[in-house]
Amino acid sequence: MIEPKLLKGFRDSLPEEELLRKTFIARIEAALRSFGYVPIDTPTLEYKEILMGKSGEETDKQLFTFQDKGDREVGLRFDLTVPLARFVAANEQHLVFPFKRFHIAKVWRGEKPQRGRYREFYQADFDIIGSDSISADVEILSLVMELLGGLGVHNFKIHANDRSLVHTIMEKEGLLEFESRILQIVDKIYKIGAEEVERQLCELVGETHIPALAFLTKGITNPSEFFAQIKNKYELNNIRLEQVYQVFQARNLAHQIVIDPAITRGLDYYTGLVYETFLDDALSLGSISSGGRYANLTSLFSKTSHSGIGGSIGLDRLLAYLIEKGTFAGTQAHADVLVINFSEQDLPLYCNVAAELRKSGLSVEVFPGQAKLKKQFSYADAKRIRFAIIMGEDEIKAGKIKVKNLAAHEEKVFASVQEFILLECAWQKPPKTLPT
Repeated sequence: MIEPKLLKGFRDSLPEEELLRKTFIARIEAALRSFGYVPIDTPTLEYKEILMGKSGEETDKQLFTFQDKGDREVGLRFDLTVPLARFVAANEQHLVFPFKRFHIAKVWRGEKPQRGRYREFYQADFDIIGSDSISADVEILSLVMELLGGLGVHNFKIHANDRSLVHTIMEKEGLLEFESRILQIVDKIYKIGAEEVERQLCELVGETHIPALAFLTKGITNPSEFFAQIKNKYELNNIRLEQVYQVFQARNLAHQIVIDPAITRGLDYYTGLVYETFLDDALSLGSISSGGRYANLTSLFSKTSHSGIGGSIGLDRLLAYLIEKGTFAGTQAHADVLVINFSEQDLPLYCNVAAELRKSGLSVEVFPGQAKLKKQFSYADAKRIRFAIIMGEDEIKAGKIKVKNLAAHEEKVFASVQEFILLECAWQKPPKTLPT
């Protein structure tokens, strides 16, 4: 007998969790379509050279790579952005720019498994390719608010920074040669703490440069004052990050935006606005949504360079948080209606009734096989099915159906399936399973 074991960092998804994930995905897709985004898909496998060297040395170490049956060097995608850049370069003649796409799929990273983080996980990505406008930056951050709010999550803050601003400061401080390493160190601040980050920065650039880098580790309590100081000190006229922030101020949404220069995003392809989103009561869980602007990613695959900005929601991490909190305990029904099976001889009738109910938008099961009524009701209860259609010998002779509300323990008799659908139309729309 083979032991049914799983690889480390991989996991099965039981029906309750998978139903919730599918509900999440449906809501995310509907919200993205309402903003004008369209879906695409890309292969799970890419040539190794497509994936390598795009996101830094650490990510390269996490790639799952191997030789396929044709002795080609291939790898599992580690995110959905690098495949997007290849997709745009290969299909740009078929696309309308700015190109707004979304892609919800699995990705793979060989990192250390931990709470809410696995080696195989879902990402929900959304990008605008071909626009360098501030409005695109604003839209991506607005989408994060819209998507999380639509999933019933409101206790979050979006921590935003601009790598181009950090680059300008590094240049003016004479630290460009250390920029990449500085960003890598600062990117770990929420894992190792500000004190350890400062120690490593001091070791890298020397103590004399630490005051100039203090803005990366100290936190910003007054964004307006911070921007004024930066503009005055470095003689800058316009700061893009400030302009983005001012839009959210004007919309009375600035309370959900934190200007945080410590957010640098470890992926090398980011060049402008970057952000990470944290839950107020679960900071240790890490970011549940992140992304940023990239100026040159598509140029790796094409002579045409398309600027882009995008974001991603880590569905598995968010699900882990919500399930841990018990937010969705006992809310996911497997079906709306169960047709009770009294006799296999009446199976054609049961199937016809189920088919009629499905046409009205309900999800319906016919109990598979004959069993005692108590067992069938227990089955419905275990699967959180709300209603049972009862057509025993008496109901069939009378040409009627009996409907039992299993939650309320109430029964009603209807002259036909259509009467049930017409008179009890509210039953066609089960209660929302996500908080609003």
